[in-house]
Amino acid sequence: MYKLGYTCVLLSFMLVGCGGGGTGETAPANQETPPAQDLSAVKTSLNAIAETGVVDSSFFGIPESLEQAGKPEVAEEAKKLGSMTNPNQVKDAAKKLADKL
Repeated sequence: MYKLGYTCVLLSFMLVGCGGGGTGETAPANQETPPAQDLSAVKTSLNAIAETGVVDSSFFGIPESLEQAGKPEVAEEAKKLGSMTNPNQVKDAAKKLADKL
């Protein structure tokens, strides 16, 4: 009986293996950069903010979209725009950002 238990344990170890679990495929070493995003929606949102002077829900995600599009300096300006409360400052800043796109 002892041999049977020992054999079952060894057999289960052989079947399980090391748990590699992979398909054997590897990711390419030089992955391509993502394609440039279309910033027309961002520009449209910024123009709407420039008209109203209010940073509303349409602003959500604009800094992140700009960073992903490879425009970190414009994204920093957008973050500053997000913290503005004066409508005239918001209008000016949003207009300048939209013109940069």
